[in-house]
Amino acid sequence: MFSVRLEEHPAPSAQSDADVLLGWLLDTLGLVRRRSDALTVEANQRPLHRLLKEHLLAEPGVGRDAAYLSDALGISATALHHHLNRLHSLRLVSSTGGEAGWKDHHLRTGSLSGAIELLSAETRAILSLRLRPLSGWRVGEGAAPEGAVEVERAHFRLTIREPGPAGKNEDSLGDFLTDLGLEGERPRKSADGLTRLAFERLLQSEHPVSLDEGVNDWNVTRPRLQRTFERMRTAGMAERVPRLDRLTVILWDAIIGQHGRRGAEWLRGRGGFGRLPESVADRVVRDLEKGNFDSEKCATVFKSVKIEDQMLLLNLLGGRLPYGYRLVGETGQDVADEVMLRAERVLARLQTVAAKLEDLL
Repeated sequence: MFSVRLEEHPAPSAQSDADVLLGWLLDTLGLVRRRSDALTVEANQRPLHRLLKEHLLAEPGVGRDAAYLSDALGISATALHHHLNRLHSLRLVSSTGGEAGWKDHHLRTGSLSGAIELLSAETRAILSLRLRPLSGWRVGEGAAPEGAVEVERAHFRLTIREPGPAGKNEDSLGDFLTDLGLEGERPRKSADGLTRLAFERLLQSEHPVSLDEGVNDWNVTRPRLQRTFERMRTAGMAERVPRLDRLTVILWDAIIGQHGRRGAEWLRGRGGFGRLPESVADRVVRDLEKGNFDSEKCATVFKSVKIEDQMLLLNLLGGRLPYGYRLVGETGQDVADEVMLRAERVLARLQTVAAKLEDLL
């Protein structure tokens, strides 16, 4: 069954070093799980690296059986079987019947660029198929308020599996979460179904979902919930953003606290009120002195103040705006388009690096 894990990494800087290019290709295809190993000087001596460089790429039109490859690489038949299975699942390697019942393994299409081109085409087709239901699931309002801060992107990492038969209790959403790796590398069915709960909340929520809300609603640990949301974020489906819908409430709380401790003069000076329009600052101080400055009045007064200025004032007052997670875009199609776009960037880099490798080897 076709299965590939795409990981976004910076383009390799050493364009003429075959080992560097091959290492980058293995990392980008998710074939190196421990990044610390990939960064060592012995990285080019890993069996998978040598299997590709010394055999499959060096002799692209020649098939080799497992007995020959095991002896040449100096690894056990079990280890070789593991590496070959991973390459077969990517469709990089094909096998044909050989002598004495052994299968000969060879680079698909007889070239790395051809194999990557077919891998890319199959990846696009399967990913498009898996993302199609999103347009029917997206019902919440995902648009960011005007003047929202710029969102920091996470490194893209997405698992794409060929659809298979559904489990006994599976449905389209369950298959979707599993086949795109949102349940984790080793998915297991938990009693609380946290990944499903979190994804359904993102589909329906009218505002970003904070970790505190999820921990309170689903009775789970904060680190586990954060890992769940981060998998959706690295898959390109969600983003982590400030809870701007809570901004005026947090700002009101900070103003009330600092006014009680330090007074109006401090607010006008070091408290940051000097950066506000004079009419806004005067009205807030006047209402504070009268004791009728509540959260609703705060929202009304600061409605004319830019969000960036409100966040700066909150920072000067020592307040902290919580973050939350939301799906990217306003519709399910926006989410699907964003995931496809990020996958396309990775696939385009793979094809470029594959062509350069063929020129070097």
